[in-house]
Amino acid sequence: MLEIERFEKILLELEKKGKLSYQELDELIDVSNSTIRRDVEKMYSNGLLTKIKGGVAQIKRLNFDLDVMDRFNENISEKKKIAEKAAKIIKKGDFIYLDAGTTIFYVIEKLKDLDVTVVTNGLMHLEELMKYKIKTVVLGGEIKGQTGAIVGVEAINFISKYRFDKCFLGTNGISLDTGFTTPEVNEAYLKKKAIELSEESFVLADKRKFNRVSNINFSSFKECKIITSKEAIKENNRYKKYFY
Repeated sequence: MLEIERFEKILLELEKKGKLSYQELDELIDVSNSTIRRDVEKMYSNGLLTKIKGGVAQIKRLNFDLDVMDRFNENISEKKKIAEKAAKIIKKGDFIYLDAGTTIFYVIEKLKDLDVTVVTNGLMHLEELMKYKIKTVVLGGEIKGQTGAIVGVEAINFISKYRFDKCFLGTNGISLDTGFTTPEVNEAYLKKKAIELSEESFVLADKRKFNRVSNINFSSFKECKIITSKEAIKENNRYKKYFY
């Protein structure tokens, strides 16, 4: 079997199963162990798969944003647990930035007695912020209809005058090779700027965000800590030094 045929067979099986152990790879392509290891290294270096303990996993690419209402209906229980962990980091009187995002939405309820000031680019957050009478500043700029986020040059200029104690960001993908990624360049620039202006930066991510890669990198692991669920931590042990 030619190398390209082995690669295609591995990728097809990863499409079906998501991950494969080295034993499964051995049964699948029936070559020597050293050849399997060489194939894995080559595919990994070319961005075709990602390595996990004892095997390999599919790299899931997301090149578009899901509609905000679709995202609100995903993993609600997990998102609420992540939001609860994030809220414990926030101190009374903090000046914080909340990114547009459905997991971050669930942080807002936890802020009601903390006397914080929130700056946000998330239109979906406004009703909730008003409900709990939280002092809020909304960025000006272009409204991205699909996600309800305010983005663009005006938003970056607007945010530049602030300095935050903490910022809380969403992400579309987390990968050891590419860091934190998002599909849209304007959102990526705004996230980068928020990180630059913050004393501490956190990315809130449910388990579906791990081992996924989108188009634009907005941060490395050095700049942001990951806040996630216990379930996601168990499934993604190789990210453990980046978890908050």
